[in-house]
Order: sequence, then C-alpha cells, then structure tokens
Amino acid sequence: MGGVEYVYTKIINSIEFGETVTKDFQVEIGSMQYGLEMNGIIGFNLLKLVGAKIDVDAMEVIVV
Repeated sequence: MGGVEYVYTKIINSIEFGETVTKDFQVEIGSMQYGLEMNGIIGFNLLKLVGAKIDVDAMEVIVV
C-alpha cells in the first residue's frame, strides 16, 4: 500500500448492475497497474446501494 494514484471523478448518467439501474452515479476513472489483469473495481458504495450479496464459495455477486 501507499504511493500516489491520479484519478478523474465523473458522474455517469446511469449504471446497470443486475436488474438494478442507478442514475447519476459518481465513478473514479484512472490507470490501474497492479500486476494482474482486471477491467475495473466495483466499490462498496455501489454494492451497498444495489443491495448486492457476495457468495465467495460460488464467486458470484447476487443482487436481490
């Protein structure tokens, strides 16, 4: 941990997670170079907002 990371904060019109659509959601966009391949990070604020449940055994995110 530690170091500096530059990100841009943007508000996107909507984001769809499962069947839940959230309007005017703030995201942070930046370069991610952590030594492994990934497309993005889903933050706790979005997971909480949509009521997501994480099943670590099945490696699934469920929105109820």
